[in-house]
Amino acid sequence: MTQAELASAVSVTRQTISALEANRYSPSLDLAFRIALVFQVPIGEVFFYELG
Repeated sequence: MTQAELASAVSVTRQTISALEANRYSPSLDLAFRIALVFQVPIGEVFFYELG
């Protein structure tokens, strides 16, 4: 799936997806769930948080 296709599926810009992939942007909880739904996986398989 391309960045543009994912962006379209979750109603954000391709630049937002690019920033997420580059770890320059943290998604809202709503966006994180929408992305997980597109891939049909639990949110924890798409996003995780590392302390420190």
